[in-house]
Amino acid sequence: MQPRGYFDYNASSLLRPQAAAAMTAWMEEGGGNPSSMHARGRSARQTLEAARRSVAELADGCAPRDVVFTSGATESNNTVMRAVAAAVPQVTILTSQIEHHSVLATAAALEEQGTAIVRLQPRSDGCYDRDEIAALTSRGPSLLCLGQANGESGHVLDVDDVVSACAPDTLVHLDVAQAAGRMKLRLGDGIDSLAMSGHKFGSPPGIGALMLSPRMRSLLRPLLTGGPQEWSLRAGTPNVIGAAAMGAAADAALADMDSEHRRLCALRESLWSTLAAANIDLLRITPPEGLANTLTIAVANGNADSLIAALDLAGFCISSGSACAAGSPEPSHVMRALGIEPRYYGGVLRISMGWSTTADDVEALASALLTAARKAAAAA
Repeated sequence: MQPRGYFDYNASSLLRPQAAAAMTAWMEEGGGNPSSMHARGRSARQTLEAARRSVAELADGCAPRDVVFTSGATESNNTVMRAVAAAVPQVTILTSQIEHHSVLATAAALEEQGTAIVRLQPRSDGCYDRDEIAALTSRGPSLLCLGQANGESGHVLDVDDVVSACAPDTLVHLDVAQAAGRMKLRLGDGIDSLAMSGHKFGSPPGIGALMLSPRMRSLLRPLLTGGPQEWSLRAGTPNVIGAAAMGAAADAALADMDSEHRRLCALRESLWSTLAAANIDLLRITPPEGLANTLTIAVANGNADSLIAALDLAGFCISSGSACAAGSPEPSHVMRALGIEPRYYGGVLRISMGWSTTADDVEALASALLTAARKAAAAA
């Protein structure tokens, strides 16, 4: 059964037609290794570098040479965090309690190896204490590693506020997996590196990028060693077909970023208005100024898994912001850190939209979600 509405864009975007076309063109070209000097190799190199130029356009201040293709944000986050821990004596890595697991698990692994880790406690609005950041970064060498947008709650980081609070020599790395293609990014001017995944904005999974300032590049040591690919920062034959798709997806996302932001904001607020008007105890977690495509809510005393299953049967794809262990609802690490009330723990639903989402889809989802919630309440 084909879903009537796909509302799990924060997990992975549907493949953009432009990305599919780029992949088809590469397959029709017949392939080739971009390190080879013959015609096929030169063609592959041209495809790779065209994609690099497109991806660089996602961030102000980023030149094509600043882009290193990786398998995704997980690899990019690992590369930066592990390299800085190894290269900077007595560095402290500051992150937060609401980061992606690729950041939190890497921080935990480095902590076991002796690296000092500080996990910032966010406020309920998803922001951080400036004075705490200033004090921590002034004590010695620091790497601040935060997500620019939280894919579970929809909160967006005030990057300028955070960067201005840091001591001048602080290295700043941003996980922009949920922000890339949805809002303009910046490299430089206090930001040393950006990690992203192409599948979040319309390419297939398995391709991503790491954007590096000269300061961060000088510290970087590759996770993967071998050949001189990607300026000896990431060995192995590049994923040319993935890069081509990511570049095409980047072009498509940038072409209508402002209008798409407005369109998705309108769809999100329309959905919330419909849900809020119903006689159901709901908590809105994503703030109005949060990610335009995201509406995370929580149903009081609800069971997210049951609601997701009911919607799946009706042809809708959404996801949960909570997990259940041994039959007892428990909040995810993000919801716990944000301090939502326990009665909402088990009913967190993340609805995330994208380029294919229509007003009709939103209207149909609202109806199906309310029906499922009312049935669940009646059966309780």
